[in-house]
Amino acid sequence: MFQAGTVEDRIHTKSSLCPIHQDRDMLREPRASKTAVSPQAGKTKKRGGPTDEHIHGEIYAAIINHQIRPATPLQEDALATAFGVSRTIIRKVLQRLSHEKLVDLIPNKGAFVSKPSIEEARQVFEARRGVECILAEKLASTITKEDVDRLTAMVSVEAEAVEQDSKHRRLQLSGDFHRELASLAGNEVLRDFVHELVSRTSLIIALYESPGAVPCSYSEHKEIVDALKRRDGKKAAQYMDHHLRHIEAQIDLSDHPVRVDFKTLFKPLA
Repeated sequence: MFQAGTVEDRIHTKSSLCPIHQDRDMLREPRASKTAVSPQAGKTKKRGGPTDEHIHGEIYAAIINHQIRPATPLQEDALATAFGVSRTIIRKVLQRLSHEKLVDLIPNKGAFVSKPSIEEARQVFEARRGVECILAEKLASTITKEDVDRLTAMVSVEAEAVEQDSKHRRLQLSGDFHRELASLAGNEVLRDFVHELVSRTSLIIALYESPGAVPCSYSEHKEIVDALKRRDGKKAAQYMDHHLRHIEAQIDLSDHPVRVDFKTLFKPLA
């Protein structure tokens, strides 16, 4: 779980893991048949200090957990010093994050955390509804008891985060649920697409979440799991569509200036 604090504080925590991967390991080992294996897996790292994967996980998690805000510059020198590695390694990690649409690499200016436009935000939610509803319906015909137990356990952890009133934790766990469901569906191309869209949604929430927005209810995830357990694909897709529209409703994507009544807003003291 990421706590409030500076990015440098998080980066210097050498022993921490990306919380997304950590939560998954705690609940279940990934199923070999549905998990892509990195070609580098099993190779011994000869270089001391943090690995490229660790550095990527730390920066990735800091971005999607809103510890680094959209449009924040990511200076290679500062990151290299923080991690105790060369700028070449940092540059490689930033390029990977750019491929994942979390970082913008601007010639002659450097790297910045991506700042999605309003139109891009709308397109992300439209894409999520199209892809995740298909995956939910598909999964209903192949889901196993182990899969249902896994998703049910994730929903229970979400409920605990709500009780603890941990916004960052809720956001992280919600994303984990959608990534896991996409992984279980068995289509690796769509799985990777969902992973990217979920990460970009986190940036959109950081930029455009409406003041006083009601957090996404974990009960909606439970409805999806219950439909999957009954192997009711149509209902699972319907619940997923409703759920994603609920998330989008908490985002202010109006592209016109809002008139503010300053006289009411700044009432003189009595």
